Amino acid sequence: MLMAPKLNYLNSLPLLGWREHDRNAGYRIVRQNLLRTPITGPAGLNPGQKLLFRIHDIFIRMSLFIRIALILWRSSIKIICIGELVPSGWILSVLRWWPGITRVIYVHGEEITTSDRYDADGARRRAILSAADLVIAVSPFTADAVKAMMRGAERPRILLIENGVDTKKFTPAPRRPDLLVRYNLSGYFVYISVCRLLEKKGIDHSLRAFAEIHQAHPETRFLIVGTGPYARTLESMAASLGIAPYVIFAGDVTDDELVDHYRLGDVFIMPNRALPDGDTEGFGLVFLEANAVGLPVIAGRDGGSVAAVEHDYNGLVVDGHSIAAITGAMQRLRQDDALRLRLAAGGRERAKAMDWRTKTDQFLAACQTASHG
Repeated sequence: MLMAPKLNYLNSLPLLGWREHDRNAGYRIVRQNLLRTPITGPAGLNPGQKLLFRIHDIFIRMSLFIRIALILWRSSIKIICIGELVPSGWILSVLRWWPGITRVIYVHGEEITTSDRYDADGARRRAILSAADLVIAVSPFTADAVKAMMRGAERPRILLIENGVDTKKFTPAPRRPDLLVRYNLSGYFVYISVCRLLEKKGIDHSLRAFAEIHQAHPETRFLIVGTGPYARTLESMAASLGIAPYVIFAGDVTDDELVDHYRLGDVFIMPNRALPDGDTEGFGLVFLEANAVGLPVIAGRDGGSVAAVEHDYNGLVVDGHSIAAITGAMQRLRQDDALRLRLAAGGRERAKAMDWRTKTDQFLAACQTASHG
């Protein structure tokens, strides 16, 4: 059983396609409007607004706990896994007092490495991690970050299970004609990014690099799929660089259309980089999704992305801080057809080795082992 929200944490609007997703899922999904407060948080609010935010937060937590308690009371569920350390980790602390429940937390990386003004010394996060029977890290980078944070404190068992990709869903296929028309991409070489639009994803440096690439190769286009707080900055940047007519911001797309959007690309690019506050990419599942549909990828070397992308096998790994390095990688994959095809083939093999069904089996086995002590 999975618990999930109905609303988007960024704008409180209904999530696109969640009903269709749930109907096609092979497991039960329980939804309520929100499982935590919106991402924006109380920063910048006046005292009255902060009070309303806190009341809203308490209401969400109470309703969520009541829902969880009723599920546990009425069912034979003995294992609970939390996927968000900071906003949802309190559930593990509360459930320490619920008999017979094994507590598991999935850690992605950035929630450990990013500085948090509400938890400057990491004590809150250490307490949550200590309440877990098992911590699952999605990359070696993440596992090392957890170990570093827990140094000197009671440390739960830490297990590495890298993210997996659905290789039955993400497959190579011809480009959908209607999408080619929608985005006017027929006959063009397309660089594509699919991600939440955040500074750490490196789309800003990708735009700067693309401005150089497009001068030499006017037959290129850049398709950006996703939304986020950095979207307006990126749109303004594209305009100031003079490449706005050649960059397409597709926004969010439904789950049903996601794979077909990947297939519009020739090269996937997300040269992620670590930010000064420690925020970075914990793994980068999008690299494997792109690989699975037959695309070579360009990744940054910071964080856990190197667990997904092996340089010169399924993609090119570059210094995400260097626009010159990103431009060079984009240039190579535009000019060298043999390299592009070789990396695409390596990507398909990489994706097969990281199939989510294998990862699911590892996850379930780990949970069962943890529940039996």
